Order: sequence, then structure tokens, then C-alpha cells
Amino acid sequence: MNKGDVLIIPTDTVYGLATRLFDDEGLKKIYELKGRDLQKQIPILISSIDQLEGVCEYDDFTRKVMETFWPGPLTLILKTTDKFKQSTAEDTIAVRMPNHSKALFIIEQMGILRVTSLNKSGEPPLDDHKEIKKVFGPHVRAIFWQTKTDKPKLASTVARVENYQVDILREGVISAEDILSLRANKIIY
Repeated sequence: MNKGDVLIIPTDTVYGLATRLFDDEGLKKIYELKGRDLQKQIPILISSIDQLEGVCEYDDFTRKVMETFWPGPLTLILKTTDKFKQSTAEDTIAVRMPNHSKALFIIEQMGILRVTSLNKSGEPPLDDHKEIKKVFGPHVRAIFWQTKTDKPKLASTVARVENYQVDILREGVISAEDILSLRANKIIY
């Protein structure tokens, strides 16, 4: 991937527009392609929890949630490290590890990606190949097509998890009860 490149990748929820984490030109292009408000952040996708080193801070319970539900349809809002905040001005970042072998392979090869749903802002995500090629094809470096036929369409759950507390910002496949059930195994010192 070159600076400013944008890809279309499949995930376990919907197709996404993707660029490398610190590629400001690629990020700007995603905002332009979607017609997205610049105040709305673009989440990141990872292929391993270790990739969050230097990017986010989280406690032991949050790590347990990650290890339990990732890869999968759970987006966590995490506090960024001071170093990351200095380079991006973001206090928090939405993070997910998709349960999709092709997406994970792409992320392993290219590093952390900024990814948002493949659609114009306010419209439903696209999954029709002809429409994707027509609307976004001329503007992206590559399209990685979905090969799985039983792809779920449900959005990920978005949650803030910290100090054994869970705040669901968007209900999806994983419920608050699913996450809170992990507290039963909490070790108290």
C-alpha cells in the first residue's frame, strides 16, 4: 500500500473502506468518499491484541473481554496512550478484531487499519459487487471480495469497558449480559 491508498476489504459484518493507521492522506480520502463528517472518528481493526501496544490503554478486565470476544463483532472504545494522542489528537479510539480470515490476513500484512463501513454517510452499507465497483471502484487501490456466502449483516456491539463496568453504546450481536458474565470470574485480592 502506498501513501493515500484506500482498499475495500470484507469483514465479519460488512465490507469496509480501509487505509493504514497513520496515513492521513488515505484517511482524508475515506472521509471524502463517504461524505462523512470530519468530527466522526474512523475505527481501527487489528489482527492481534499485541498490536495495541503504544496505541491504547486498558485494564485486566478489558483484556479478558478482548480475549473472550475477539475475533468477533465487538467494538471497544479504548483510551489512547499519550504518544498516540499526540500524533492523532484522539483521546479514545474504537477498536475491533474481525472474525474473518481474509481481513485478519490483510491486517497482518499491512498493520493496523482504519476501517469504516462501505457506504455513503447516511446510507446502508453496500454488498452488491456491481454497485461497489460503480460507486467506489474507481477511487480505491484494490477490492478484496468476500468469499464466504453466509456472511452475517448485523453490526458489531460498541462498548466502553473499564473497571469491571460496561457501557453499551450500540447493541449488536454481543449483549451487555454476555460481557458482564465475565465479571463472575473476577479475582479479588
